[in-house]
Amino acid sequence: MNRFRLIPWVLAGLGPGALTMPALAFVESAAGSPEACVTAPDAQARRDRVAQGLLPRVMFSGETAPASVQARMATHRVPALSVAVIRAGTLDWSAAWGRQQADGAAATCRSLFQAGSLAKPATVLAAWRMQQAGAIDLDADVDAYLTPWKLPAGRQDAEHPVTLRHLFAHTAGITPGGYEGYPRNAVLPTDLQTAQGLPPSNARKAEVLALPGTTLRYSGPGYTVAEIALQQHLKRPFESLMRTWLTGPVGMRHADFSQPAPREGEEHVALGHQADGQPVPGGWHAHPEQAAAGLWATPADLATLLIELRKGWLGTSTVFAQASVHDLLARPFEEHAYGFRLIGDGEQVFLTHYGGTVGYRAGMTLNLRSGDGAVFMANADSGMDLGMEFFAAVSDTYGWSSFGPTRVERAATPPADVLQSLAGRYGFEDGPVVEVVPEAGVLTLVFPNGDRYPLSPIKGLPRAFIHADTGVRASFDGEGEATTIQLYGDTGRRVR
Repeated sequence: MNRFRLIPWVLAGLGPGALTMPALAFVESAAGSPEACVTAPDAQARRDRVAQGLLPRVMFSGETAPASVQARMATHRVPALSVAVIRAGTLDWSAAWGRQQADGAAATCRSLFQAGSLAKPATVLAAWRMQQAGAIDLDADVDAYLTPWKLPAGRQDAEHPVTLRHLFAHTAGITPGGYEGYPRNAVLPTDLQTAQGLPPSNARKAEVLALPGTTLRYSGPGYTVAEIALQQHLKRPFESLMRTWLTGPVGMRHADFSQPAPREGEEHVALGHQADGQPVPGGWHAHPEQAAAGLWATPADLATLLIELRKGWLGTSTVFAQASVHDLLARPFEEHAYGFRLIGDGEQVFLTHYGGTVGYRAGMTLNLRSGDGAVFMANADSGMDLGMEFFAAVSDTYGWSSFGPTRVERAATPPADVLQSLAGRYGFEDGPVVEVVPEAGVLTLVFPNGDRYPLSPIKGLPRAFIHADTGVRASFDGEGEATTIQLYGDTGRRVR
């Protein structure tokens, strides 16, 4: 499978960069306080091992050692990290480190973060409950729920209408991409203005660019169309719908789709930070695109959702019908199920989703069979790398087969003439072109979105390399104009 189309799912734009961040104080919430984190009676040793054993995505033999959460937060310039770990279908422990903003209040397990695209699976699960109750039909033409506005004519037709199921599965053919959000003092667009690409919206117009049901393309605009349809059909604001159909029944105590700020106010909000450690102006961006990116939550909220989802899969939930959960997972498309990525195989398949908005990064994963999972939320643009190191440490501690670090042995740097011979532009079958550039004595991959991945030579295949921050591997074969690159399991060929 070609994964270039999936780069936005993994939050492309998180390229490496090292800027100095002010020193941070690291404070965990006190036991017994209203913000207290949870540790199961036998979980302390596991919690401590994770907290002291963060692992990078790539471990070079004889060079890399585990590090503490605090040390890696400082390296990544992340002011606050909040997490939850699930074991055998129950919350094993939760923790929070750092501060809601540099030199500000201590982060606690009660601190709220923007969840970014984790709003999408939450919306999907609410919609499945609506379907379960007969309130909507996921397979009806969505235009039946859009009044008076309709989707503009595009690749859809009478035999291939756009449905809510298509929209939630990212297979509607709707305009791809995500949302930038808006400064808190900005005038926010309505959902209709967003869908139509009208001022003051900064989004692209929602159009049906591919035949519905035939391609997988991540689409925030598709979720906005679904948001409009649900509100118009059920005649209630989106945040109210989500409280009724999801966050209330599941018991997500603090989760909230209100925009531009959570209903409970700013006292518990972990403010967003840029990659250099500086606060996002105004603290955060507002996301009126609620279904796509408008969720405020704690890791415990999201862990509660994952635990209830597993109960539904097992047939023991009073919230999610077993048939609905099985339907959700019955027809994966290119290793995705309604936005969830399916990572691993056999008994070790993890339902996984990541999220990011300006100043925030988040991720959650769950193995339905074992009941193991984890959630992280960070208030910095650089928080994804930290979160993946947390996942790696949890994987190592709990014996998962997924998310662990890639272990490699460094090779000698090839001579400059060999590096130069590999430079050039490489095209792939479905269109993307990456550039390979020698700079500062190393090869750098330059992706279409501008991300730059410096590569380290590794032993194994001849002319094999790896990006130390992400684990992305690249290897080269052939000579001269016939040189090819292996990347994400696909072959790229030189292009002029």
